[in-house]
Amino acid sequence: MANLATNLWRRSADAGERIALLFGAERITFAELKARVARCAAGLERAGFRAGDRIAILLSTRPEFIVAEYAAFALGGTVVPLNIFYLSTELETALSGCDVDFLVTEATFLERLPAGLLARLPALRQTFLVGTGPPAAAGPCFASFDALLQGPGLAEVVERAPDDVALMLQTSATTGRAKSVMLTVGNLLFNYGGTPGWLGLERDDRILCALPLYNTFALNQCINAMMVTGAELVLLPRFDVQECLNAIERHRCTFFPAVPTMLLKVLYDPNVAQRDLRSLRRFLVGAAPVPGPLLEQVFRLTGPGSVVMTGYGLTEASALVSLEICSLDDSGNLHRPRSVGRVLPGMHMKIIDESGHEPAPGTVGEICVHGPNIMKGYYKLAAETAQTVVDGWLHTGDLGHMDTDGHFYIVDRKKDLIIRGGQNVYPADIEAVLYEHPAVAEAAVTGVPDEVMGEVPHGFVSLKPGHLATPDDLLQLCRAKLAYFKVPKIIHILAELPKGPTGKILRRALRASN
Repeated sequence: MANLATNLWRRSADAGERIALLFGAERITFAELKARVARCAAGLERAGFRAGDRIAILLSTRPEFIVAEYAAFALGGTVVPLNIFYLSTELETALSGCDVDFLVTEATFLERLPAGLLARLPALRQTFLVGTGPPAAAGPCFASFDALLQGPGLAEVVERAPDDVALMLQTSATTGRAKSVMLTVGNLLFNYGGTPGWLGLERDDRILCALPLYNTFALNQCINAMMVTGAELVLLPRFDVQECLNAIERHRCTFFPAVPTMLLKVLYDPNVAQRDLRSLRRFLVGAAPVPGPLLEQVFRLTGPGSVVMTGYGLTEASALVSLEICSLDDSGNLHRPRSVGRVLPGMHMKIIDESGHEPAPGTVGEICVHGPNIMKGYYKLAAETAQTVVDGWLHTGDLGHMDTDGHFYIVDRKKDLIIRGGQNVYPADIEAVLYEHPAVAEAAVTGVPDEVMGEVPHGFVSLKPGHLATPDDLLQLCRAKLAYFKVPKIIHILAELPKGPTGKILRRALRASN
């Protein structure tokens, strides 16, 4: 049956007594989770929710997010997860731009949802509050989320067509205004359905989720992986280094999906050597370029038997597109640093040059992706969709190259390319050198306007706790390792680099700081 909630119904039948979700003191079995989802779905149905309706979820990391998401899936609805850091104008843009019919949120976010905003959303029929809200929230358009869970549950999920939209995800907008990406039932059944097998996850795994749930990384590699395999999901309310380390030790977590900055903070914690990380068997690092030294540190702390993976994916391509299984050579150095691996089964990747042709291996061009995972389009943005998906190929805007063995390498975003006096400078080349310095924790390079050269690279780094380095130390390293035109004009040392909610370094903020 074409419905993403079918996996939960199956896990309730074949693994009902197993723990599905661990959140603080809560221990929720698959049978209990399915029962909550079924009751929530029936409650939504009583409230007028029908197949094709759109429900936005603006919740902190908590079980109710998963309950609302899968209840909507079960009814054949479209889920619109919202970034919890959005402010009022961003929320209004997302809610009105997606023509949201229902909203699930909590009191924490009500100050960003004034009555005037809701009145300007004619499609919005009802808002459900998790927990209790202030008296001002009472009104005809508000209802208690807990009330949805009363009464009998939905018996069977609604059958959906593969082309029906199941998710509308907001792009991260690190380079511009967010767009709503329409992912279909068929997109997700293909990509989300394949992901646990590609990652080697099984029923006995314990997945540590410290990622925000509104992001495709957590939606796929955490929530969906639990549903497909029957694995246990250890859900943290937010990312915190000590809470991550405590959870790994206490719950013997086996799989840790993380963005590079999260993994860096965990692995370079001053006391990490005294913590027991031996249960961890698999790591997936993605959503941003991954420095080689960080991956080498994983092996040093957890042993050569660990499976360390880097992935490449895009919201517009549902999720994962390629995967690299990392390994070390005899000297302890990473094989194929900066590789994002080979394209996964059923999908295709290629490099195209500016004339639209495929160049020889090793030549940099734009990465394009084709397959059943490619989005239906950007909601109500037909022109932008047509520019992005051409003849079925998703033009990613990422620059990279492929080697003779079919491994792909990300060089940079097209928009991040620096042209210095006619020479192409890829920030990732410089960042890779900066990461070679033992004191560097994070590195980013941006282009800054220059009257003579047009643009010149500026470097920004933060340092590991207890380590020292000066800008001149880092410039000397760059001069020794890079062609002259790639050497940054200036290197700034910051306490921490600015990041978005998903952990991506915000180059836009760094550029603005110059």
